[in-house]
Amino acid sequence: MKDNSNPKLLVSKAEASGKIQDRINIGKELHKVQISSKEELRNLEFKTQKWTAYNLTLCESIFDESPLNSWTHGHRGVWLTNTTLSYDIDQHKGDIISWINDLESIYEQLDLYEELPKNAQKIADKNTVNNEKKKYFIGHGGSLEWLKLKDFLENTLKLPYEEFNRIPQAGKNTSIRLKEMLKSCYMAFLIMTGEDKHTDGTLHARENVIHEIGLFQAQLGYERAIILLEEGCEIFSNIQGITYIPFPKGNIKAAFEDIRDVLERESILE
Repeated sequence: MKDNSNPKLLVSKAEASGKIQDRINIGKELHKVQISSKEELRNLEFKTQKWTAYNLTLCESIFDESPLNSWTHGHRGVWLTNTTLSYDIDQHKGDIISWINDLESIYEQLDLYEELPKNAQKIADKNTVNNEKKKYFIGHGGSLEWLKLKDFLENTLKLPYEEFNRIPQAGKNTSIRLKEMLKSCYMAFLIMTGEDKHTDGTLHARENVIHEIGLFQAQLGYERAIILLEEGCEIFSNIQGITYIPFPKGNIKAAFEDIRDVLERESILE
């Protein structure tokens, strides 16, 4: 007998099977990548973040309740640890294997999932509250420059903002909170300020900001995941060639007109 407590499929089992198998195959290719430097590991981490964010979105689109909702594996931000390269590679490859195992488990149990009527997705879409996807996420490190952007969005442009610590996070899993924000936000502004000093003397953004860049670019696309780069902060190789908004050190207000232009481009402001 089928377990009625299982999530229900919004697409056919054949379609779900093909899509999940594709994600498994991509994960296996990521796991096979040969790593010989911290830079190569950093690049793999960025690709993995995009893959995992897509996995979450995919499961939300093909099930009425994602079977990955309880996922609790975190990404460690391997390139900023003091551990050995070999250890970091093993840990990251282990994260990929955990994801592959989760996807394979869902794939193998597809026969247990009931298919909902074909119009179920349309009904679900109609029941979605439009304002839920109209928040504007602000990703930031320790710099207080983000508060100026919050005031600009909230008070000047009258746009509701979202930020990781906007609600108390005690006892809440980081990945679950990020997933909530990925689901509720229409656009993200990700502030890279130079706060972590590497051994070569260069200043880099905090690891949580780099993580959020990967997640929101995968979820929203490059045009709605906007990077704000402070003068003096190093840009990492994965976003070289991607347009960003620069601003002078300690003066994010200088970027406000460019931000307004982006919002007008996306038809958010008249």
